[in-house]
Amino acid sequence: MVEIIPAILADSELDLLRKAESVPSAPMLHIDVLENDVWTDLGRNFEVHLMVENPEEIIERWLERGARRIVVHRINEKILSYRAEAEIGLAIEFSKRLDLVSEEASKVDFVNMMSIKDIGAQGRPFESKIFDRINELRRKLPEVIIAVDGGVNLENADDLIYEGVDRLIVGSSIFRDVRPDYAYKQFLNLTL
Repeated sequence: MVEIIPAILADSELDLLRKAESVPSAPMLHIDVLENDVWTDLGRNFEVHLMVENPEEIIERWLERGARRIVVHRINEKILSYRAEAEIGLAIEFSKRLDLVSEEASKVDFVNMMSIKDIGAQGRPFESKIFDRINELRRKLPEVIIAVDGGVNLENADDLIYEGVDRLIVGSSIFRDVRPDYAYKQFLNLTL
């Protein structure tokens, strides 16, 4: 079953809370973390995408807050040592050659393939060459759990599901809708 995970990029605690509360049906949330530390207890399962220079400096803080999954852009022994506490995922930028990261990807619990060129903001255009990248990674690591993150919408989600993606990280297509929970359920309907 494909997991649909709403992605929140919040600019304040109130913004984080409002967005989280607007998708009560979602059992898991994806929180994008930039250099600002925006947090309030959400009382539910979440994963964090640490898009920061030194994720090892803040990973413990997010584990203490209850993160079930941690996504980082590079791994090291310290980050891997937290696998007993949470799933560790490797984010792979769209421009990064997969042959350069396949060894790292084999050491983590899942990969978070970026399907946009510029990360750190929502609403960026989806890059259709992600389908070739998914297939290439599947050939190299057939058992890897693949999440696709960036530009996912109802028009491309079906194709991503068909390609065997395990998780879809969806931001603006949910939160720019006037009824975010309804938008989330539209994605869920694709997985039935």
